[in-house]
Parts: sequence; structure tokens; C-alpha cells
Amino acid sequence: MTRKLYYLIPCLMMAMITFTGCGDDNNDGPTGGDVLSAEKSKEKLSEIGQNLINLVNADDQKQLAQVGNYFSEIVGSLEIQEKANVQQMVHSLVAASQGDMAKVYAMAAVNNEMYQASDYYGVYTYNDSKDKWERTDSDSELALKFGCEGQTAEIKIAATGNTTDFTYDGVIVKVPAKLTSTIKLGTTILTSLEIATANVSSSPRKADITVNIDANGYKVSTSVSATPQVVKANYSINIKGTEAVKGEAYLNGSNMTADEGANENVGDRFKDARIEANIMGEAAVLMQCSSYKDLARELEQVDDQYDNATGMWGESHEAAQATANVFKKYLSGSLTFGGSNEASATLTFQPYIDYSYIDSQGVKHEYWYTEPLLQFEDESLISFEDYFDTASGPFKSLADSFDALVRSFEGFIE
Repeated sequence: MTRKLYYLIPCLMMAMITFTGCGDDNNDGPTGGDVLSAEKSKEKLSEIGQNLINLVNADDQKQLAQVGNYFSEIVGSLEIQEKANVQQMVHSLVAASQGDMAKVYAMAAVNNEMYQASDYYGVYTYNDSKDKWERTDSDSELALKFGCEGQTAEIKIAATGNTTDFTYDGVIVKVPAKLTSTIKLGTTILTSLEIATANVSSSPRKADITVNIDANGYKVSTSVSATPQVVKANYSINIKGTEAVKGEAYLNGSNMTADEGANENVGDRFKDARIEANIMGEAAVLMQCSSYKDLARELEQVDDQYDNATGMWGESHEAAQATANVFKKYLSGSLTFGGSNEASATLTFQPYIDYSYIDSQGVKHEYWYTEPLLQFEDESLISFEDYFDTASGPFKSLADSFDALVRSFEGFIE
């Protein structure tokens, strides 16, 4: 299932373009509502990306990183059931607060390990001289206290409200109505988290989950909603009052969240999909899938055709070209500026050599894959891969976040 859903990701990856441009700050190009030329489009992408990067001050998250890193150093002596889960909870909170959208979306999944925080309730205080954690009882929270940078650091996680049993991968997960968490250093709250759940049900499988994080003015929010007929998600990143990024996605179908039937092709349950991202209120990226069922089916046919001894997948230019052709058949996308309805660039796909090598017999091997690109009116192309390699800033993992978005649906779509 993950592989099929993954093919919806390239459209969302288009948003990465605006995070990684390195152009100058020339503002002479046309703006609002215009269809830009290829040259002006590229300049505008760089300008928007630079403006986004300029919003971020790395020092704003310095103390949060210090607390998280030091906890990782001392957690080894923590005597607690499923210690790795507790460590992962803290790691996820710190990473999500720093703009790792993959972690944010993971928190909106029904298998979020933080939902089980009540299993570990207690107040744990670290004794530095003994390298030992001392525990006192608590029936309301998991609290971790330790010295850091000359002050007392405190990490708290608590679930409140009624819990709902949700069966996930054969395991019953107790999903709380609300979960909160904070990380403090001294009297300063470095980050706060709130997860709210509603309409959670195992029969039929459905849930609405909202995540809000505020890390020193860096506010990240997302919501995921799944029913048998539609799966929806949206997210936003607000940096000190400026809405940097927002987006939404949906996938339509029928009976999507039910268990897989015997000999059933689950892909037949899915219909159309649409994903949109808006960056700094200046650029919008849109992609639509006309038939998710047919997209998945034809991609599987390509897999079957080339996954053999003479045409190994990854070593075949023909396989990568066939994959690109399927993408172009069912996926359409566009880049617009300033609220214009006319695209300045459109989405396309092409095969490319991911890597090559010469073996000990002197034979050259080439590994081909398919990449998404933006195509401008002069037929010039921008490869996403080139931009990813040079990505910088706290949102460099945004492309990965869409994989996490897809994975967050897996608890419903199994």
C-alpha cells in the first residue's frame, strides 16, 4: 500500500523548489496574477525561497536542541519500561518543533507512540553525580527532570480525556481525546504540543487528528481526517506571525479503510486525488491524479514487465521511461504566481541515471529511475533532485514529510 500511495508524493515535492533557490534579491520581475516567463519564474522561485529562509533564525531553536541532545546522552540510565519508546517521544517532539514535518505527520498517525504515555507515568529526576534517575509516582503525567546549561530542564507528556481503542496492525492502541507535552528550561517554555483526536472508531475505521506545535514563535499545525470515503490532510507553518507554508490534500474512494479482502486488489478502492501547497502567499503548487486506481494498476504492470532477469528494475532505461509515461498519463500539475489561474510551469517526468559503476569485468552498469520536473514555457526543465541535494534551512525535510503524510494514512488504509 505504501508504494502505491507514494506515487502521489511528487506533486507535493514541488513545494521544495521554493525552499532551496539561491538567486539574488532582484524584485524587478512581474508579480501578482501574471504568467511569468521561464527566466522570471526561476528568479521568482529563488526570491520566494530566500525570503522564506530569511524568516528563520537558527538561534531561536538552540536551547531546544541542547535540551534534546543532552537528554539523549543521559537517557541510557533511565530505568523504565520500553525506554526506547520514551526516547523516541522526546526525539520526535524536538524534531517536529524544529520544522521536521515528517515527525509532525507521524504524530497525526493512529500509531503515534506518544498516545501510550500513560503506560510510563511517573516523575523521573536525574541525579548527575550518580548517573541515575530517581522515580516518584504520578498518575497524571510522565515528567523527566534534569540539569542542563545551569538550569533545570523539564519534559512533560500527559494524556487527558476518554480513550478509544483502535485496532492497528493487530494491536489495540488506546487513543486519548487529548495529549499535551512541553519542554521547559528554567521558566522558559521552549516548545509545547497539543494533539486532539475525535471521531475515532475501529468499525468503520475513521478518525480526525489535529496537531499543534508552538516552539518559540515557530508554529506548526496539521490535521489528518480519514473515513471510508475520503482521506484528507492539511498543514501550515507560521514563523513569528508570517504564514510561510500551507497546504492541503485529499484522496477519494470507497470502503478505503476496511480490512483487505481475500484476493482483493485494494488499489481498486481509490479514485481521484488532489494536492495543493501555497508558499509565502506568492506561489502555489497544484497536482491532481485523475484515477489513482488506474495509476497504481499501470505502475504495477510496469513493475511486472521489467522485474525479471533480463530487465532488472533500476537497470533499465525502458522501465524508467515506461514509469514516466504512466505518471504523465494520470498526474497533472502546475506552478502559479500571485493568484493567477494560468500556469507559469507544469509538471512532467523523465528517466534519469541515478548512479552508475563499472564492475570488475569492465562492464558499465547504469541505474535508471524516474524524476519529477517543472517544465517552463521555453521547454526548459528544473529537476527536483538537483534542488534537494543543496537544500538548506529548517524545512529541508519537507519532501520527506509527504512520505510521512502518506504513512500516517496507513493506520486507516490497510
